[in-house]
Amino acid sequence: MRRPARLALVSAAALASLSVLVATGATAAASATPAVPVLPSATPHLMKALTSLRPTENRLPLLGGAPVGLPLQYGGGPVELTNTNYAIFWEPSGHASSSSYKTLITRWFGDVGGSALFGTTTQYYQGSGATKQSIQNVSAFGGSYVDADPYPSGGITDAALQAEVKKVVALQGWPCGVGNEYFVYSGPGGEVVSSYCAYHSYVTINGNPTPYADEPYGGQSGCTTPTSPNGDPAADSAINTTSHEQWETITDPLTGNGWVALDGDEGSDQCNFQFGSADAGGADVHLNGHPYIVQQEWSNALAPFGCTMG
Repeated sequence: MRRPARLALVSAAALASLSVLVATGATAAASATPAVPVLPSATPHLMKALTSLRPTENRLPLLGGAPVGLPLQYGGGPVELTNTNYAIFWEPSGHASSSSYKTLITRWFGDVGGSALFGTTTQYYQGSGATKQSIQNVSAFGGSYVDADPYPSGGITDAALQAEVKKVVALQGWPCGVGNEYFVYSGPGGEVVSSYCAYHSYVTINGNPTPYADEPYGGQSGCTTPTSPNGDPAADSAINTTSHEQWETITDPLTGNGWVALDGDEGSDQCNFQFGSADAGGADVHLNGHPYIVQQEWSNALAPFGCTMG
């Protein structure tokens, strides 16, 4: 959802170019997108922290038996027909993550494609009539990069995140444009948050609007998962916020003209911090034999109570 006033840690540039999640490698084949005469302003879309959810978060309230603002409605812009995801771990000296943090997060990107959880995206589409194209349940991991350069003296602002994405894309020769998303993971103490856990937006690189996500170090207050099936609470919590932002970017990569509710919230917001039933090990889903604890996702097909694990 786009709540610029709540982005206490994001710069003014962020307010003009983000979509935020608030708390509670191979390249995918290029895919055609519908012509969009004017790009929407890149507005922060937050995943709210558990402590700052409004009554209309999670599942929107029922009035007269129908959820307000739902189902998600199509705004005429592109979706990600397939998606390839890249992890940038920004960890200067003194901000190193746990020994398993990076391994677990990159494993997620290799596991989630083809899952029932992300199969919920296939009901959404871009275009109409003869140009209508449905999302495919195809997610790939494109690669990762560890950056030990120091954080800016002014802190991690949205402008700093955009600059980091542009720098790493150029260094690695990675692709840009819708269908590729860059997740920037800061190390412990790099970005302290309170009202949100993560967000997604896009930045223009070589003329192509390119999705990215801000992923502060996992497990901060209001952003933790109820269990830790992998024995690393920070990583398990970061994987949950990653899943939230990844799903929303697939269905609304340019933050506002894809699939959104009438109040501007995106699909994952409807189920924010609503998890499936956990097993004895604390996982609510197993992908490729690996345990995870991640929130449910929204299905228009199951409305008015559309939160599901797939």
